[in-house]
Amino acid sequence: MSSGSFYKNLIDECLICGRCGNCRSDCPVYREIGWESAAPRAKISLARELFARNGEGKISEEYAKRITQCTLCGACTRACAARIDLQSLWQDLRARLVTAGKAPAAYNALAGNLKSRKNISTFANATRLDWAEDLDEVPDYLDQEQGAEIVYFVGCVSSFFPRAAQVPVAMVQLLAKAEVSFTTLGPEEWCCGFPLLAAGHGAEIAEFARHNVDKVRSLGAKTMVTGCASCYHVWSHVYPELVGETLGFRLVHATEMLSELIKAGKLVPQELAATVTYHDPCDLGRNSGIIGAPRAIINSIPGVRFREMATHADESTCCGGGGNLQGADQRLAEAIACKRIREAAATKASIVVSACQQCEQMLEKAARTEKLPVQVMDVAELLLMAVEG
Repeated sequence: MSSGSFYKNLIDECLICGRCGNCRSDCPVYREIGWESAAPRAKISLARELFARNGEGKISEEYAKRITQCTLCGACTRACAARIDLQSLWQDLRARLVTAGKAPAAYNALAGNLKSRKNISTFANATRLDWAEDLDEVPDYLDQEQGAEIVYFVGCVSSFFPRAAQVPVAMVQLLAKAEVSFTTLGPEEWCCGFPLLAAGHGAEIAEFARHNVDKVRSLGAKTMVTGCASCYHVWSHVYPELVGETLGFRLVHATEMLSELIKAGKLVPQELAATVTYHDPCDLGRNSGIIGAPRAIINSIPGVRFREMATHADESTCCGGGGNLQGADQRLAEAIACKRIREAAATKASIVVSACQQCEQMLEKAARTEKLPVQVMDVAELLLMAVEG
């Protein structure tokens, strides 16, 4: 699935690769495994041999494993001297794994669950608003309020995973404090479909795109906001191509909206004495270009000392939680997360914030594994702490 690039097809793109190796040093998987076969250029070289020179070659079990050992973080695409959209190439390879019957069982189970439940959890989609029970009072307008100016697209991770549920709780409180007219799609919100792309089932995302776009339009909202980095990336880069038309409403990430509300004086942060560092989610920073908004929020809080990690912005190191890597190789995903949390701890920050619920879950677990005295939270949670004083 192309993200607005000039990506043609697997074979043509494989032939473009000059094997320069620029992608190796930026790949979090290669840095962790250390084998050339885990590097992007080796995966491309094997794809060229299998599909460009030998027609439809047979995918070995080892090569299938290497294809799935990837977070789809986009670091290789950024480093590519030939300007190949490597994320689209990896998605093509994963689709071929599915066709060849070589995809991990977890991939196929995830795809089947998404098609039946419309979310990545084992819970019924009708329970999508259960997280709201953590609010002191559940607003009547939260479930598909007709005529609201803004639709808040919560995302699967925040809707169904207890720790991540604190993010929409914080968002609702902040939007309410700012007196913003908003609602959600409630049980009519379906997964954005990114997990299908990552599992090699990209052809099946069109149904999800059409449903979600139509539901937002039906409420008459002028703006849609989401706090999930991958949801934002798919809505902004994939949905317009799938539905074949503009969305018809403004799309923003939560950090952009919260930054705007601070600038407008609708949210006023109070003093908060803390040393903070920020982890750029791959799909938000490097892949979508939203780098300044979360930093503007952090720097708007009086008393906060902000310290950048060694790698940040579009050079940020992945948390290990992307690309369905946990379903293919959980140990590798956690090793990448541990490396990133150690980088965060090196800043001497007491709080690590991000703007992606998957990143936050990975980094929080890594902090416990590494026994590091850091607190991990979302930008919205940090801002709520400051606004409440």
